[in-house]
Amino acid sequence: MRNYEALFLVEPTLATREWSKVTDEIDRIVKRNGANVIQVTKWGERKLAYPVKRNNRGTFVLAYFASPEKAVAKIRADFVLSEIVLRSIVTRHEGDFRKEPPKDFETAGTLPPRRTDMGDGGVPHEARGPRF
Repeated sequence: MRNYEALFLVEPTLATREWSKVTDEIDRIVKRNGANVIQVTKWGERKLAYPVKRNNRGTFVLAYFASPEKAVAKIRADFVLSEIVLRSIVTRHEGDFRKEPPKDFETAGTLPPRRTDMGDGGVPHEARGPRF
């Protein structure tokens, strides 16, 4: 058995309110394919560069598990089909396990107020109509 590292993107409200549901889903998928979960760590929430399944923000979760090489393809496929996991990446891991996110991993703060274009006398761009 080899060690693998999986990074997941999960909906932030689900990761905050129902963290046990997220860890249970990861554990269920890994164990169903004959592997063992070593560690699951929530890294934090970030604003995404583009929407993923209608979510502008996401929570990153890092997991380590030990698995036979033949089972990894099935594990990857099951994570793709999971309703809890928005995105995932699984790679082979060698070395120490991380317990903290890297220092350059900034978690998302509060969202700035939404700005509208007020170029024509305080009328928002959307209300001006088409430009010819």
